[in-house]
Amino acid sequence: MKKIKIISVFVFALILCFVAYFSGATTYIEVFKHVFILFFFVNIYDLVVMDLIIFRNVKKFRIPGTEDMEKEYKNPKHHIFGAIVGTAIGIIVAGLSVIYFEIYRIIFM
Repeated sequence: MKKIKIISVFVFALILCFVAYFSGATTYIEVFKHVFILFFFVNIYDLVVMDLIIFRNVKKFRIPGTEDMEKEYKNPKHHIFGAIVGTAIGIIVAGLSVIYFEIYRIIFM
């Protein structure tokens, strides 16, 4: 399972690299900023809307098998820590996107 997560980070970085390129990013800093901002806003949306509003308050949307985790769902620190980890992952994905962008530039430009 851990192997799949690592592979998905690399694939996601590649996809976001092309999103940044086709959105007009032409420098490393532009690619990094573009990818990180996209990742960051999705992460903030996940924290505020999904975690703090929906999952904390509506039991119908919770993951099956986690019914006994009421305390964890109600604890905002748990969700905020997850958002911090998500932001760190966003930095890694943005950095990988810059590397992919450089490889693309070397091969095709």
